[in-house]
Amino acid sequence: MNLLKKITYLKYKKNPYFHKFYTEIQKKPLEHLTFCSFDLETTGLDIKKDEIISIGGIKIKDLKIELSSKFYKVVRPKKKIKKESILIHGITTADIETALPPEEVIPNFLEYIKGTILVGYFISFDISILSRYSQEMFGIPVLNPYIDIRDIYFSKLKSRYTPTEKREEKNLEQLAEEYG
Repeated sequence: MNLLKKITYLKYKKNPYFHKFYTEIQKKPLEHLTFCSFDLETTGLDIKKDEIISIGGIKIKDLKIELSSKFYKVVRPKKKIKKESILIHGITTADIETALPPEEVIPNFLEYIKGTILVGYFISFDISILSRYSQEMFGIPVLNPYIDIRDIYFSKLKSRYTPTEKREEKNLEQLAEEYG
């Protein structure tokens, strides 16, 4: 663990919620780690202002997807969903009318991801928004280590000496198709 991470953990270790939502990942072979692939949908793309409207996650334990332990909740935001966002994720105002407020969903999700390595596409966006909620509610950000699929893709392009101007931004569906 690098020095910056150690300092961050020490800073939050006395927080009463630290052990409820975080546990250090023990050094184990890759095949024995637990990952959580997750994604958020939001009212927009502003990390500081927009709100979560759905959270989905699925655990991968011992390199096997645990379908029985999936997590999916629609979340009722305080603000209206932007039309541009509805076109991207398809979640409408009608879908969120009966949804739970973030105060009921976020703690459950933080417990769900405890002890996992988070995996996602452009995951820093999702972690930033989730951390904002966690920080507001519990005074602690999301501290889980994470892997960004997008970064892996770009590192593969770099290893093939692809010039920067020829590196094509692909979405998650395109990457899944390319890599089977």
